[in-house]
Amino acid sequence: MANYKFVNTLSFGQILGQGLIWLVLILLTFGLATPFFAYYFIKLLINTTEMHEIAPPPKLRSSYREPSL
Repeated sequence: MANYKFVNTLSFGQILGQGLIWLVLILLTFGLATPFFAYYFIKLLINTTEMHEIAPPPKLRSSYREPSL
């Protein structure tokens, strides 16, 4: 069975930019944009998340050899 991990590709600059844009929008609409911000931000996190398969560690081979006669 394969193992998977979630990887988010969202950068700090994208988060900061979106946060500033939404902050201005919330201030201009006197808070009416707040529920839309919550929905948009969760949607953004989900859309930038990828699932990567984790390769299992290689099996260790024994260096022991039976003696030849």
